[in-house]
Amino acid sequence: MATRWRQQQMDGVVELTTRYAAWLRLPTMILLVLTGIQSPVAGHWYYVVLALYVAWATARLSSVYRHALAGAHGAMSAAVVDVVAVAALSVLSGGPDSQARYAFYLLPMTSILWQLPQVTAKLGGLCLVAYTANSFDYLLGDLTPRFWQVVADEAFLLWDVGVSVLIADLLRRRSERVSALLDNRELLLRDALAAEGRERAELAEALHDSAIQNLLAALHDLEDVEAEAAAPALTRAENEVRRTVREIRDVTFDLHPQVLQAAGLAAALEAVGERLARRGGFTVHYDLRLTGRVPGEVLLYSTARELLNNVVKHAGAKHVWVSLAREENDTVLIVRDDGKGFDKEIIQQRLRAGHIGLASHYVRVESAGGRFSVDSAPGRSTTVEVRLPYAHVDR
Repeated sequence: MATRWRQQQMDGVVELTTRYAAWLRLPTMILLVLTGIQSPVAGHWYYVVLALYVAWATARLSSVYRHALAGAHGAMSAAVVDVVAVAALSVLSGGPDSQARYAFYLLPMTSILWQLPQVTAKLGGLCLVAYTANSFDYLLGDLTPRFWQVVADEAFLLWDVGVSVLIADLLRRRSERVSALLDNRELLLRDALAAEGRERAELAEALHDSAIQNLLAALHDLEDVEAEAAAPALTRAENEVRRTVREIRDVTFDLHPQVLQAAGLAAALEAVGERLARRGGFTVHYDLRLTGRVPGEVLLYSTARELLNNVVKHAGAKHVWVSLAREENDTVLIVRDDGKGFDKEIIQQRLRAGHIGLASHYVRVESAGGRFSVDSAPGRSTTVEVRLPYAHVDR
């Protein structure tokens, strides 16, 4: 079953195609103006109807940007207006001899963009009826050449409608197939993240329960021996053991931060930010407007950790800004630094070369239906914005 955010994306595609269809209506207006100029019988009523049609088309174009008009109902309503307007203009500019009647061939082709074959079929049927009514005088003739001309025109129009319906259905099926593949990819990503999380938790637990405990026991023995007989070698060994314990604890935190499970993403970002700030020698400024549990928090946390690690390794920054917020249907994570920047193309180059790291997080975010954008260049600061659909979940 498609997730809510996937359905939102599908609705966005339909809305986009509706906008394209609204734009394609405007060139038809130009053809209808030329038809009125060339027609010897087109009077002022022709231009009145045309002006009303242009005004409606302009309002429709504006509405599809200001309101959600996607879907079969909105598409069919617009199609009816198109057919009625073209039929009226045809009657007012010569009836069966009007060049405006050829617009009936364009309407089914334009409706292909909606990927709604039932709408295209109904629109095609309306066009056939309107074309027949417009040419009714010729059809009453006694098998005159004009009669056969109308029959041939309607045969071509019927073929045009049939092909348009077929293409619209093929596009709809392709969109559904792509959506299903994206849903499968999302499920695979969830499973991969869940498996990775379990493995990290098990490894962190093993390190804490065995390696760290063994080192702490050895440190306790070294402290006892040093208390009895101080020696430089024992002091060095004791310091090395302490350093190793700190490093393993840092690794354990990276593998599976308990604060992420206990307090949520905002607290985990502060914890990893402060730890890496000490290592990298920079100051972190936080703007975390989402607290508690956040959908997609494992993916967002691992991405933020990788970004901050890159700041430590490559940026040479003095200040880093980390923000987390909800914007409409997205969880937005932004990491910005005042470092030396880098060439954005390096991400795609490393991805093609099979490297992991930041490139792999780019793929993960994109696979989860999110967006991973980088604004950087050599010699200036870097801003990375990660948008993950709020309906995405880790489990």
